[in-house]
Amino acid sequence: MSQSLLQSQRHQQQPLIGYYLPRKKFSKLRFDQFLLRCKHFHIDTIELNYDYLTQPNTRIPQLIIHKLEDDALSRVLIEKLRLLPKSSTIILDEFSSISRLLNRFEQYSLLNSNQNLYVVPQFICVSKDDNKLMIEKMLINNRVSFPIMCKPIQAHGDKSHDMKIIFDVQHLNDIDKPCVLQQFIDHDGVLFKVFAIGQNNYHIVQRNSIRNLHAYPSRETISFHSSEVSSSQADHILLSIDPSITITFNHEIVNKIAQTVQNLFELNLVGIDIIVDRNTGDYAVIDVNYFPGYEGVTDFSTQLFDLCQHLLHIS
Repeated sequence: MSQSLLQSQRHQQQPLIGYYLPRKKFSKLRFDQFLLRCKHFHIDTIELNYDYLTQPNTRIPQLIIHKLEDDALSRVLIEKLRLLPKSSTIILDEFSSISRLLNRFEQYSLLNSNQNLYVVPQFICVSKDDNKLMIEKMLINNRVSFPIMCKPIQAHGDKSHDMKIIFDVQHLNDIDKPCVLQQFIDHDGVLFKVFAIGQNNYHIVQRNSIRNLHAYPSRETISFHSSEVSSSQADHILLSIDPSITITFNHEIVNKIAQTVQNLFELNLVGIDIIVDRNTGDYAVIDVNYFPGYEGVTDFSTQLFDLCQHLLHIS
C-alpha cells in the first residue's frame, strides 16, 4: 500500500474541524493556540473558504467553528454551510440560534418573555418612519424614562456598538433610526460580563461601566462606542470615577441567569452583559452576544478544545 494512500486513510479516520474567523477575531482569540492543540491531539483542521466548500469530493468537517459577518463572503458561506447534512456536521453555533439575537428588539423581547431571576430594562423599537411625537408617546406608554440608551437595531457588526445616551425629550432628534431606546439604569459603574463556553462553564469578568447618571450635570447627548466604556482598557468620561464603590454579586444567581439565557438562545459560545440596579438590587440583562471576544478568559483555547472534544465525543 502506497504512503500517500496510508496518509489518506489516516486522515479520513481523524476528526476534521473547519473554521471561519475574521483575521481580527482570529488574532484576538489567539486561535492559533487552539489549532496547535488540535494538531497535538491528532485532530485535523481546515480554514473554510468558498473554493474549499465548492470543490468536488471535499472532505466535510465533523464540526465547524465560525464567526461570520455581514458581508458577501459570509453570506455565501452561510448558504453553503446550510446545505451540509446536520447528521454529519455540528455547527458551532447554529444559524437559527444566532438569528434570535441579531435584531436587538427581538433579542430583548425574547429575554423579556422569560424573566425570572433577572429583569430587562424597559425598551421600545423605533422605526425609520417614527417621528418625535410618536416616539414620545411610545416612551410614555412603555414607561421608559430618561436618561435612555439609543442602540442600533442591528446587534452584530462594528456599527452595532455605536451608542448614544439621551437625557431629555428635547434631544430625541439626536437618535439614529432604526434603533432600540432603552431605560438607563444606574448601576454604580460596574458591568459583569459572563462568558459561556459550552454548558455549565461560565466565566464572570468584572468591567468598568457607565457611571450613575441621575446627577450628571450636562443634558447634551453623549455618543460613544461600547468598547470605550466596557473593555478592560476603557478610559472614557462616562466611566465611574468613584474608587470607593464596590459591588457584590451572588455568584450562584449570576450562573443561573447565564444558564437561563444560554438555554433561551440555544448557544454554546455566548456573552451576557449583566448589571445590578443600584436602587432595587435587581440583576438586569442588558445585552447578549454570540461568540464574544472572551477578554479576561485566560485559557480560552483549551476550553474551546475541550468543548469540541465533548461535542465530537472524543476522549
